[in-house]
Amino acid sequence: MDSSFEPAVDQSRLQRFLGYRLTRAEIHIHKLFARRVAELDLKPSEFSILVLIHSNPGIYLRQLGEALDISPSNLVPVVERLVQRGLIGRQPDPRDRRLQQLHLTDDGSALQARAEGVVVQLEDELEQLLTATEQRHLLSALDKLTAIQEGPQG
Repeated sequence: MDSSFEPAVDQSRLQRFLGYRLTRAEIHIHKLFARRVAELDLKPSEFSILVLIHSNPGIYLRQLGEALDISPSNLVPVVERLVQRGLIGRQPDPRDRRLQQLHLTDDGSALQARAEGVVVQLEDELEQLLTATEQRHLLSALDKLTAIQEGPQG
């Protein structure tokens, strides 16, 4: 069937819901982000992992998973891919050799820096869509909404 004859989908009821609109905005921004980091042969989660290891040399896998809210069963294969690509190295913790500390290799550091530059450029493009006041209000509102999830459950 030719889609030009199909009526437009009425989304007005959904547009009233804050959660729907936040989700739609996140989906669009995430697609842009994923495309940009894909140019460097990275997935969004891999970018986040590289940035966190860069900021926290020697981080443990458990800490990484908690920070990104990724279960160990989902995180281990991603980290393993980055190890195989020579971007991350593992070292035994000198205090407890059962634990592995994660570090970026030289190649990992170089890729993390390039990828962060790409993401900063995207962030700059997004910020230009909003005035400085709109940016401050948006960030403040997002902080409030995030705090709801982080607060006590009841």
